[in-house]
Amino acid sequence: MFLAVVGAAMLAASVLGPSDGETAQIGRAAPGFTVELIGGGSFDLSEHLEDDGRPLLLNLWASWCLPCRAEVPEIDAFAAAHPEVMVLGVAVEDTEAASVEFAEELSPRYPLAFGNPDFEAAYPRIGLPVTYVIGVDGRVAEVYNGIVDQETLERLVSG
Repeated sequence: MFLAVVGAAMLAASVLGPSDGETAQIGRAAPGFTVELIGGGSFDLSEHLEDDGRPLLLNLWASWCLPCRAEVPEIDAFAAAHPEVMVLGVAVEDTEAASVEFAEELSPRYPLAFGNPDFEAAYPRIGLPVTYVIGVDGRVAEVYNGIVDQETLERLVSG
């Protein structure tokens, strides 16, 4: 019994990330991050919040994730229809080469980036895809686990 409890606690810790309070949670300040953009440059959350003035729709994906592939056209259409929202896709649990191939194949108009260990620990998931909404106040407003469509995205950003 004791081993089962310890095992469950270890599994929860691996899914939920570090216990230092630096994980994204609804209503709390979003953990800062910088990710390298596919194609060059970087995206820094702190800079975005300071300089941009738009909420961030943050979608976590992987090239091997079939639901992730299916939702890219929906997210792309949403991004085109809503320039008042910054949309960023970040590859997690993936290789750089596979992420680049995914980006080239699907060619969304919104930026895609490579995740890194710090980012992945700060933005936990129980599976892929997962979408976070970070408000202009820097707080996590919504978290959605699963495939999104335009209707879902509209609902997520409207609060």
